[in-house]
Amino acid sequence: MKRTTFVGLTAVAHLTLAAWIRRDAEKRDIDASPWGLLTLLTGVFGLLGYRRSRDA
Repeated sequence: MKRTTFVGLTAVAHLTLAAWIRRDAEKRDIDASPWGLLTLLTGVFGLLGYRRSRDA
């Protein structure tokens, strides 16, 4: 796989995860901004942090 393809797919995955977090946080009346930014930067790690904090 070319590097540009990998980077593109990674960016799409991060954007998709951030969009999912934003929608879910709005349904739960949670501020999605920090979680969306963290997910854009870290991907799955941001998602895991969000999931852990929302269930608490």
